[in-house]
Amino acid sequence: MEKKSILLSAVAIIFLFFFSVNVQVIWAAEKPEDYPKKPITLYQGFPVGGVSDIECRILGEALKKLIGQPIVVEAKPGAGGQVMLTDFARNAKPDGYEMCLMGSPHLQGILFDPTRKAAFSFKDLQPIANHVQDPNVIMVRKESPFKTIEDLLAAMKSKPGQISISTSGIGGDDHLAILDLQLKSGTAFNIVHMRGDGDAFKALLGGHIDTTMANIGGTLPMVTSGQARILAVMMDKRYPDLPDVPTFKEKGMNVINSSSRGFFMPAKTSTQIVKYMEQSIKKAMEDPEHIERSKSAGLLLRYMGVEEYTQFLEEQNSLVKELIKLYRK
Repeated sequence: MEKKSILLSAVAIIFLFFFSVNVQVIWAAEKPEDYPKKPITLYQGFPVGGVSDIECRILGEALKKLIGQPIVVEAKPGAGGQVMLTDFARNAKPDGYEMCLMGSPHLQGILFDPTRKAAFSFKDLQPIANHVQDPNVIMVRKESPFKTIEDLLAAMKSKPGQISISTSGIGGDDHLAILDLQLKSGTAFNIVHMRGDGDAFKALLGGHIDTTMANIGGTLPMVTSGQARILAVMMDKRYPDLPDVPTFKEKGMNVINSSSRGFFMPAKTSTQIVKYMEQSIKKAMEDPEHIERSKSAGLLLRYMGVEEYTQFLEEQNSLVKELIKLYRK
């Protein structure tokens, strides 16, 4: 009996050994030879400390544990991400050591607005994976007389074009969300464009504007601290951590908008590197620490791999083109 037990134990150990080796071989087979052997630079096109910057740093820490190299986040703010994207499309090498984060419909706003004269196209970018789907919200400071979204819409109807609302930049997801809301509510704001979320939030809390359109990921710290409140969210369902805040949809307006932010490499990056980074980002997003840090920052994770993300971006094109026509009339 004792010999049989020893034999079974030996068989189990051998099985576990070969199973673990096999798993390592499968992962190694996905990993390009000699890559990565140095830090990877991750560019984002908005000011340091903004929601995009925070997102990159959270993902970067989780990714570093998997690929064994640091992710160096570099901010290149300007023109709602256009400065960074133009430089990236022109100068980034397709060797796997340069990536960028960009949101949709922000990307389409740059590409399809003829006045912005984009010096690049989709053909210059290789989608890797989507990371976050960050819904838009309307927020007011705590002293605001607008206690509900109904209060705000009533004021807009009584004072057409006088209630001010800020965006993080012309043609971005905030701007397009406002246009969509105006179209479906039959009202009009006085739209004020800022250079990123930081400036927009300062203007709101300082009393220089009435309200702001932003992504929920950047607004939660002000809401939880009591400095501001969210009147409504542009989601199908209520945001899990704000169960008392209504959606526009339940108020009779089918306004659903978000910033879906994902990662890109330069076109012509090898398929092997693209697939390796796609799977590495997926694994990083499953890291419990990454999930917890993202939740604390108000980031709603939504993974899409190369094929799904590429299709999603293409579907956004027609929607954004129609909204651009509204503000370029």
